[in-house]
Amino acid sequence: MVDGDIDKILPLVRQSVELGADIIKADPTDDPSIYGEVVRAARVPVLVRGGGKASDDEILSRTETLIKVGASGIVYGRNVVQHANPTGMTRALMAIVHDGASAADAKRLLV
Repeated sequence: MVDGDIDKILPLVRQSVELGADIIKADPTDDPSIYGEVVRAARVPVLVRGGGKASDDEILSRTETLIKVGASGIVYGRNVVQHANPTGMTRALMAIVHDGASAADAKRLLV
């Protein structure tokens, strides 16, 4: 378990690249603003896994930051499928990832 520790995530990402990965699914860092280090180390598209259950505000804000620092996409599970409004959460996340929406704008899609 890497638990958001960039010192554990970076070596795993580098190893994946060295082994020939074309795309990488990696854990989010505790501080999403430093995730660009992971993206630069990968040199291939990086998808961020969702991590543990979190509030709507945290998920949307974290996703906005991760995309801004270079993540190519997201691979979220429980924060979408266990959401009270999975369709709305999917729309909100898609707006951030594909349309560059802010977390605040995306949150409006949850209703």
